[in-house]
Amino acid sequence: MSMRQDREIKINARGLSNPGPRLMVKSALAEQKCKRVRVVVSNVEAVEDLREYFSSLGASVETDHIGADYHIFVELSSSDVG
Repeated sequence: MSMRQDREIKINARGLSNPGPRLMVKSALAEQKCKRVRVVVSNVEAVEDLREYFSSLGASVETDHIGADYHIFVELSSSDVG
């Protein structure tokens, strides 16, 4: 496994409404092969949309509400990467 695949993609999608955050994530995953993704959004609708999207990929998803932002931590399985 290369170091590049072990990196974490960090996406700042604050202020975007759906489907903006999901489109940003899909684009980033298409460009980079990573097992971990962290997305910061500013509304619960984006959290639910991303949770549903990542769950459809079989990924492990955790969320945290920090201040006004929501942080979504994702661990993709090996089959999801690439």
